[in-house]
Amino acid sequence: PDYSLRSNWSGWPDDANPAERLPTGLSSPPQSERLADAFFLHPTTYGGKEHWVQPMDYEPSRQGTDFGTVSIQASAFNECCRVYAPRFRQANLAAYSGDHARTIMEIGYKDVKRAFHHFLDTIDPDSPIVLASHSQGSFQMMRLVMEEVDGTPLMDRVVAIYAIGHRLPMALIDDGYEEIQLCSEPTETGCFISWDTHRGDRKPSPWSDKEEEVLWNGTDYSGFAPSQPICVNPITWRTDSESSSKHQHLGALPGWKRPASIDESLGELIKGVVSAHCEQGEFSNWLFVNPDLDERLKADGLFGYFERNMHGSDYGLFWANIRSNATERVQAFIAARDQENAGGSEE
Repeated sequence: PDYSLRSNWSGWPDDANPAERLPTGLSSPPQSERLADAFFLHPTTYGGKEHWVQPMDYEPSRQGTDFGTVSIQASAFNECCRVYAPRFRQANLAAYSGDHARTIMEIGYKDVKRAFHHFLDTIDPDSPIVLASHSQGSFQMMRLVMEEVDGTPLMDRVVAIYAIGHRLPMALIDDGYEEIQLCSEPTETGCFISWDTHRGDRKPSPWSDKEEEVLWNGTDYSGFAPSQPICVNPITWRTDSESSSKHQHLGALPGWKRPASIDESLGELIKGVVSAHCEQGEFSNWLFVNPDLDERLKADGLFGYFERNMHGSDYGLFWANIRSNATERVQAFIAARDQENAGGSEE
């Protein structure tokens, strides 16, 4: 993909950006007044069986990316940030197994890396950066951060990394990254956030308990030694096992319904209905949510069948909390940077 072409970006800070969509009653600052830039990697939206990777002009995936993920996930960052979300040659779901997986995932990673460099060349060289992703996007994001961000001067600009929904292990933080630590406070910056959502009254799906076999570890895709998955509670923004209360829940998006357009509202926010806690098991650490969810939040389609695993709702259930937290972290980042610069000036 040629990332100088607008057509190879789902999200770009203009009037055609699906990441600018909002729930009813909310508004976002003008692009020029936003304090940071966000780079978002979308999850799997390619269901075709004709190819291992999505052809860039495959319209069903383009629509699914625009209205199924960038609209309802990347939009959480449109208060703090100008949002960029590249299209890339994503793998279909079958690519996660077998010897060919490494080759196929490498194709997507090369696209992601090139898109990231174009993003960096486009934005202001001093702009704070928020990195965000989901599922297959997080699979690619964790490698991108390892190779292009961690231990580089770019770290001085990173507000936070929201790499959600890919069972990323604590070994990634302990053994994979040099500088990046887990976010354990709501306004901590330069740190890493992840979680995987499950219903609290059901056991996680059997495949969820298996250690990720295809995961970049700095050398190859053989993964890490078994360790507890990362879980940062997206309501309290802490890593302990304390459960949040429903009154701390700022709002969830109702389930996505086709069709959609850029001008269509994301619906009414559903507030005060979700509580969550990190499980804190030895080799499991799922984000468990209360089972008595509002009917408007119940999953449809494939994820409705596997409702114990709420993978498709990793962002939607906590949309307003993510939006608020991203803004608070950006503000904390800028305040700390201004204070540091003021101290340097006094010296």
